Amino acid sequence: MAENFVGGMPGIRAERAAAPRKILASGDGAIFFAGGRVIDGSKSRDPLNTGDVDVLRAGMLMGKITASGKYAPSVIGALSQAYDKDGSSNTTMVVSAATATEIVRRIGTSGTFKVTGPPTSGGTVATEAITYSSVNTSTGAITVSVASNDFIAGSFVQPADGSETPLGLIGDGYGIKVTDADGSSIDVPLPNLLIGGVADASQIINYPSDSSLKARVKSWLRANGYAWCFDDDL
Repeated sequence: MAENFVGGMPGIRAERAAAPRKILASGDGAIFFAGGRVIDGSKSRDPLNTGDVDVLRAGMLMGKITASGKYAPSVIGALSQAYDKDGSSNTTMVVSAATATEIVRRIGTSGTFKVTGPPTSGGTVATEAITYSSVNTSTGAITVSVASNDFIAGSFVQPADGSETPLGLIGDGYGIKVTDADGSSIDVPLPNLLIGGVADASQIINYPSDSSLKARVKSWLRANGYAWCFDDDL
């Protein structure tokens, strides 16, 4: 019978840093979804959490996958360059290498994702389903069918499985690991789905700089949660 070797020899190991994140600007009025929910580990990563992409940090926008009812991140990443539907490069959208890698991992080398953003800074936000046929995970270039809308750099790249509509945030803490000891994806509890409170908006993962996209994030949360207040509104 094989031994269950877990941690090696006893003794003090090299230290590892873990930094908790604080989303709530005030604990007063914080509302968490009673009973918690389940995270779909196979659909969940945090591409901006370099070195620990399998740990979803506090402040991650989370939505519900229609087919399973499990939760996953609502935003995969953002466009790193503006997209012009009438331009010479209108069959290419560009994201970071980390975002491109997560698109391939979560959706595939071809398929459909959604882009949410305005055509110009502060403009009217639109959401469009984008069909793509290839992804360069080194350069972040994605070959797409010509879109119907222009999108600014910073526009959200989102899944198209229902989880693209945020229902809440992962609350304060050290983050939630979605892999096991072998690095395989596993479903895990989401006990601290924050659905209302006084939020430090700057701590929301993928929080945009564009005013209209900020308004969209807040409208998503307010439409599905309770009594949200954001510090940058005051």
